[in-house]
Amino acid sequence: MTESLNLKCLEDSARRHVRGFKTGQKLPAVLPAPLNLSLTSDQDFQYTVERLDASVIGDDSLPLVAPEELTRIILFKEAGLVLLSNLQEQSVSFPSLCTPTASLVACLASFTDPQDPWTSEKSHRLSGSMLSSYLSTLHENSKQFDAIIKDILAHYIKPLFLKSRTPLLTPAARHAISPLPGPNGPSEFDAANKPWKFQSPHVVTILQWVISQLDAQLVEVHWPLIIPPLLTILDDVSITYKIKGCSLLGLLLNVCPASLLERSGLGEIFQSTLVPYLLYLPSLTPEEESMPLLDASYTTLIALTQARYATSNTENAKIKALDTIFRYGILKGYAHAGENVRIARLLMEKSSDLVNALKIHCVKHLKDLLPVISGILTAPFATAYPPLLQAALQTLRTVLLNGGPRIEFHRGEVLGGLIICWRRLEDEVESAPELVGFQRTVEDVLRVAVQLLGGDERMKEDLCLLQAFSPRFKTLLDV
Repeated sequence: MTESLNLKCLEDSARRHVRGFKTGQKLPAVLPAPLNLSLTSDQDFQYTVERLDASVIGDDSLPLVAPEELTRIILFKEAGLVLLSNLQEQSVSFPSLCTPTASLVACLASFTDPQDPWTSEKSHRLSGSMLSSYLSTLHENSKQFDAIIKDILAHYIKPLFLKSRTPLLTPAARHAISPLPGPNGPSEFDAANKPWKFQSPHVVTILQWVISQLDAQLVEVHWPLIIPPLLTILDDVSITYKIKGCSLLGLLLNVCPASLLERSGLGEIFQSTLVPYLLYLPSLTPEEESMPLLDASYTTLIALTQARYATSNTENAKIKALDTIFRYGILKGYAHAGENVRIARLLMEKSSDLVNALKIHCVKHLKDLLPVISGILTAPFATAYPPLLQAALQTLRTVLLNGGPRIEFHRGEVLGGLIICWRRLEDEVESAPELVGFQRTVEDVLRVAVQLLGGDERMKEDLCLLQAFSPRFKTLLDV
């Protein structure tokens, strides 16, 4: 058949250009094979393109291959994308390519994440360029775009997640009120029950691209097709996929209506899934895995809370949820892993985000948070890891701006931490000029504290005592 011959020419051309290439070598910018193909009809052309899509995207052994074989696979995929790009240039003669199919869009979408091991810089650039061209056409016809999104979700993504579906969901992707006890979940290493993880990992990238293209209306339409795979990825035992699940949920929350989260009951499921991730701390969890997971979990939990309780009549519920994150995550996390400076820095940064979200309601946590900040500022080796010092100063500034009316009750903690830190920096700045910026930051935060508390008589007495104690403080403190 002509179709089989054309496909064989395409695949043989790609493999011929890959065979013999070693790591570091580049493929030619243009492959000559498409120029010599004998494509006799528009139907023949479309058939060849769809078969090539499957050849480029499919590689069941990808997660298990050796590094040298992965390099060969990457080169083959690059060659296939070059062929698709060259075929796209012939679309004037073959109008069917101007109307992309779900298989073609899914193929290109699988290369949209440059962090994926099968995605090279070249394949990412080629797929992005072709997708942009096709999307400009699809957005002119919303029905066609919706049909392609539905086709990708229903026929490319859903079948791979059927065997690992969570019993917490109804078929309509709502919270199951009384979930039936199902069989034991698939083993972490059970490839047959987790084809999305062991055989077709590119499907996660395709799902990420699909979610990034949705608006509020499409999210509601395709809700039953989006939530089951997302929750499966989020709940996977692998930390890599937990992080990916947080990223996917964050994308969804950007466009998901608050009413849909409430009606489906999934806000509570997402929160109960994410909160335990806040305690994936060293030494039980390696630091290189804990850091990105904590970062993603805090960011997604705060976004989820704000999305669930976006109206004024849910303000109390939002404050309660944020309080839980602060107590269960920040305070427990610092108690268990505060000696790890990188973890402490991240917790300080997330404390600042939570204080901004809580606003004046952060005052209930000042008795716990301010001693932690003061301890960092007054530590004998505070300058040994400047990022932690910077994070503590930024968090203190955020606390002052949001909890100003109650800061006077903690003025000793605030002034003591800032003055001792400033004094130490002044002693060290001559031998370490790079600390000048931190000294200026301390001075700025101290001025904010003085401006907020300057009208309090007890604060004035404290400032006068400090100025009398050392002449160096006279230029720093202005009563």
